[in-house]
Amino acid sequence: MNRSFLVREWGAVSFVLTVLVGMVAVPLALYFGHAGSAAGASGPVPAATASATPSASASPSASPTASPSPTR
Repeated sequence: MNRSFLVREWGAVSFVLTVLVGMVAVPLALYFGHAGSAAGASGPVPAATASATPSASASPSASPTASPSPTR
C-alpha cells in the first residue's frame, strides 16, 4: 500500500483492521472469560428467588369492601 492510498482511504483501512483485530480478540476473550467458570459453577442466584417467604401484602385474593352509605 502506498501513502496516497492510505491518505485517501483511511476510513476503509481502519475499518478492515478493526474487524481483523476483533476476529482475534473476541474469541480469545470468550475463551478466557469462560475457562474459569466451567468448573461446575451454576451461576449466580437472582435476588428475587432468594426470599422463601411471600409477603402478606401481595395477596391477590383480598378484595376491597365498600362500607354502606348512611341514608337520611
